[in-house]
This record gives sequence, structure tokens and C-alpha cells, in this order.
Amino acid sequence: MMYIKIKAQKMLMGNNKKSLFVSLMPFFMTAPLLFLNYYLLIFLKNNGETAMIFKILIAVFSSAVSLFMINAASFICENFFYRKATDSFAPVELSGLFCSFAVKILKTLLFFSWSAVFFSPSAVLAFCTYFAKTNSYSREITATLAVSAGITALVGFGCFFILFGRYSKCSYVQFATGESNPVKVLAKSAELTEENQIKYSLFRLSFLGWDLLCILLFPIIYVLPYRNCAKYVFFSESQKKKQPEALSGKPIVFIFG
Repeated sequence: MMYIKIKAQKMLMGNNKKSLFVSLMPFFMTAPLLFLNYYLLIFLKNNGETAMIFKILIAVFSSAVSLFMINAASFICENFFYRKATDSFAPVELSGLFCSFAVKILKTLLFFSWSAVFFSPSAVLAFCTYFAKTNSYSREITATLAVSAGITALVGFGCFFILFGRYSKCSYVQFATGESNPVKVLAKSAELTEENQIKYSLFRLSFLGWDLLCILLFPIIYVLPYRNCAKYVFFSESQKKKQPEALSGKPIVFIFG
């Protein structure tokens, strides 16, 4: 794991400014697009002559276009670090952008559905704790409910963290295979992650120290290039280990000779 991080650091040497700019592209686009949507909604609201259905359609269309453009910037950012980490060419095509956008939508749906599954029990226990406390139940019952809610939340977060990490290779799958079917991209990402799921989960947790340091001392944006590059180095190294070693190019008689 340390080898992967050192390799990522060496790849970023001399390209820190460019890598940081590429990492911040989605953030640079988010603020103006959100402001544009806000201005458009205010303009439509003040324009009483425009039909309500037409206003809603324009608002939905502008929001979808903005989200697609932000996703396109993120996709280009991921492509940059994939090419840097794997030393391979992966062109950005319009079909790939639409596929990436569809994958993001599917992942968002999975995020909310799994959040409801894994965090509902802890939310119910937390409500029971509040109910027990406000209705003057014994301290033993209240404490038991509070501890159960905390343990259930930790278990739910751990399961969610591991399962949702199965779809972290979606961009890698698109760049490496050129797949444009979002469902197949998600399935292939889950398939590639199954064999080293625990190792990749520990790899993601290894950046927790950086995250805490960034929160306390400086913005997390300075770690984004390092994190992105290390992620693709990890993926490429894990794929290399799965491939069988090539046999020697020499004739067998010379090997034994």
C-alpha cells in the first residue's frame, strides 16, 4: 500500500499545479452554474406571464444540463489521472460522458436506497432513545437504547462503506474497456472490486489522517490530486497482479541450456 502511494507521489512531481487545477475543475464550474440556475429561477418566478408548466420544464432542463456539465468536468478529471497513473491513452467521447452521467444517477439511487436500509434501524433506535428520555424511562433503558443506536449506526456505516465501494471502479472500467452501458459498468466495477474489496476499503481508510489534517489545518483540495492518482495506481496494480506472467521469449531449449 505504501508502494502505491509513493508511486503516486512520484507521478505528481513537477505537475502539482496542473493536477490541482484539473482536480478543481468541477468545483470551478459548480458555483457559476448554480448561480445561473438561481438567476433563471428568480427570473421565471418574477415573470408572471410565463406558464407554470413551462417554468418547471425550463428549471428541470437547466438543472439537468448543469449537472451534466459538472459531471463532464469530473469525468475529464478522472481521465487525466487514469492516463497519468496507467500511462495509457483513453479518449473522452460523448457516449462516455452520457454513460458516466447515467452511472452517477444510478449510484445516487443506490446511495439513498441503501442509506434507508442500513441507517433506518439506528434512526428508529435513536427515536426510541429520545422517546424514553422525554417520558422519564429508567436510565438503564435509555442508556441501552442509546448504545444500541450507536452500535447499529456503526455497523450500518461499515456495511454501507464496503458495499458502496464496490462501484468505485466505474470510471476505471469505462477508460480501460470503453464500455458505454451504465448497468454493465456498475456490474464490472462490482466484479473487479470483489477480489480485493477489503484491501481497497483499508486503502480508502488510510487517507483518513489526511482528511482530518485538512479539516484542521488546510482545505482538503490540496490532497485531491494525490488521492486521485493513488486510486488509479491501486486499480492498475491490482489488475496487473491478476494477469498471468508472460513466458520467456526464448525457445525452451535455450532456457534449459
